[in-house]
Amino acid sequence: MIAVKYIFWTIYNIWFYILVLVFTLIIILPTFVLMQLSGAPYKFFYGAGVLWSDLILFGMGMFPKKNKPLKTTKHKPYIFVANHVSMIDVMLLVSTVRNNPIVFIGKKELEKIPIFGFVYKKTMILVDRSSKESKKGVFEQTKTKLKSGISIAIFPEGTVPGIDIELAPFKHGAFTMAIEHQVPIVPLSFLDNKKRFPWSYGGLIGASKGSPGNLRVNTHKPIQTEGMVKDDRVELNEKVREIILKDLRTA
Repeated sequence: MIAVKYIFWTIYNIWFYILVLVFTLIIILPTFVLMQLSGAPYKFFYGAGVLWSDLILFGMGMFPKKNKPLKTTKHKPYIFVANHVSMIDVMLLVSTVRNNPIVFIGKKELEKIPIFGFVYKKTMILVDRSSKESKKGVFEQTKTKLKSGISIAIFPEGTVPGIDIELAPFKHGAFTMAIEHQVPIVPLSFLDNKKRFPWSYGGLIGASKGSPGNLRVNTHKPIQTEGMVKDDRVELNEKVREIILKDLRTA
């Protein structure tokens, strides 16, 4: 029985990478090229990203289930934060935040991924955490995106924590940005991603378990930051982390 499970997990993991590659080639790449050639707005590309995310999740037999509709306003920028436990976190976040185009702030190393990395670095905000200049550049890019009505998505843990860690401490970046730009911050809690498709620590294939099923998402009301100052970032950080941690412990 154990051997059968490992065979399934291996095939399931391989299938994930096949889905990502295929839908990147037939949806993301052509849409990106068309956007570059036609000058279409980013929301045009983001619409393709929503389709890309939906199809990958559907292909994996995973079905997003929100506890309640996301209470955001179209054309208004937000900063979305969520716990980070799986490679499907990006897909689930995009699928959840369908009506507010978002860009991710992510690791610069992701640009090394063939095909996907090229598009990623051209459409998202990459940060080299070892470079102060890179961090300054992120602030300016974030400011430009928010002013144009595009929201920002960040996983405030900064990385995927070990499988035994419930929720790692949050870094202050997302909360500092929300306060400095005076935009609301929206917590999202991913309750099933670790169970459905846990991050692979021992290799890309065969190391992760996983199975089809529902992906529960707890959405929360936007937390307003108007009137807050930089010193409030610690309290805001703790408040948002407590919201997500409570969701995980009561799931």
